[in-house]
Amino acid sequence: MDLNIPEIRQSLLADRLRAGQQIVAQDVAAEFGISVDTIRRDILALAAIGQAHRVRGGAVPPAAPLHVRQRDSAPVDTALVALVTTHIDDAPTLLLDGGTTVLALVPALTVRPDRLVITPSPWVAIACQERGIGVFLLGGTLSARGGIATGAAALREVDGIAADIAVLGACGLDAGFGLSSDDHAEALMKQAMQHAAAQTIVVTDAQKLGRKARHHTLHLHQIDHIFTNTRGDHSAALAAAGAQISAPDHPHHRS
Repeated sequence: MDLNIPEIRQSLLADRLRAGQQIVAQDVAAEFGISVDTIRRDILALAAIGQAHRVRGGAVPPAAPLHVRQRDSAPVDTALVALVTTHIDDAPTLLLDGGTTVLALVPALTVRPDRLVITPSPWVAIACQERGIGVFLLGGTLSARGGIATGAAALREVDGIAADIAVLGACGLDAGFGLSSDDHAEALMKQAMQHAAAQTIVVTDAQKLGRKARHHTLHLHQIDHIFTNTRGDHSAALAAAGAQISAPDHPHHRS
């Protein structure tokens, strides 16, 4: 077996991820007798086709539970957090999705007496409560990957809500396919959140742009604004399709 061939290495890594194993780049590089940078490129290739979820130091299976991804993921870009919170901070009623990127917004939110965060995510709810932000936690079956309440009971609760802004995370965001989700029940919850809000924004890292996850969730015209951490070909394609996109001004990330 020639481990100098990228397709062979990536097939081996994909098999391990499908078996539920975590990939530690440094350990696998030593095992395969190649550089850590080469393994990182293999992980990037697998992540681009939805077979890996990048975390600090390696990768986990794409369906890894939220608490695993939250523990191992690299910090969310602080400039992206600042950009999004500036946009949403005047809204009294926020409907916040789950996921590590949306969760990172909570510490930056202004604490104010008229603020209420409505969320299907226990992690977001606890983070809000720790800061003294009023929170209404939606109940239902907790999804493993996204860590949000799903199912008929949760959807009925969202149906009785009117929010100023819904903030959604993304598994995939493509110019033709729109917003997509790896989990069907989570896709239905995101659709309900969009319907319940006067404005819907999506916050995602650039890795999700151009990706099509399993389940179509929203068309681009149903999303008012997309916030991502850097501009590139995929964000240009989204903008050409009519999406409004904002990204922090990182000079070293310009395309």
